[in-house]
Amino acid sequence: MKYLIAVILAMLSLTAHADPFEGWTKEEKGWFTLSEAVQVIDYQTTRDLLYSQKAKGYYELNPIVGRNPSPSKLMAFEVGTLIGNYIFTDWLDHDTRLTWLKWHVAIEAIVIQHNVSIGARIQF
Repeated sequence: MKYLIAVILAMLSLTAHADPFEGWTKEEKGWFTLSEAVQVIDYQTTRDLLYSQKAKGYYELNPIVGRNPSPSKLMAFEVGTLIGNYIFTDWLDHDTRLTWLKWHVAIEAIVIQHNVSIGARIQF
């Protein structure tokens, strides 16, 4: 429950901006959307490995959430990561923003590929 409350409070803080993408280029918005999408796919493949295929002995490598996080803790971490990605990306200047977003997408693609290679399914 404490994770859910933290997530809700973080989400409410984003509503303080009238236009959360003010000053962003069309290209930056596109890369940001892609970065959030691959983050969600990473979450989904992780969830599939941890909970749908638990008998196979899969475990989380991220030390922040721990080896066997509860579904609510994993979801709270995911939502926090999505919000944190926006806050961090918005804080960056234009030149750095695009570089960050492209690296973020590339890293997430590697993580997703790894998850799929060991048996995760991509399904929603």
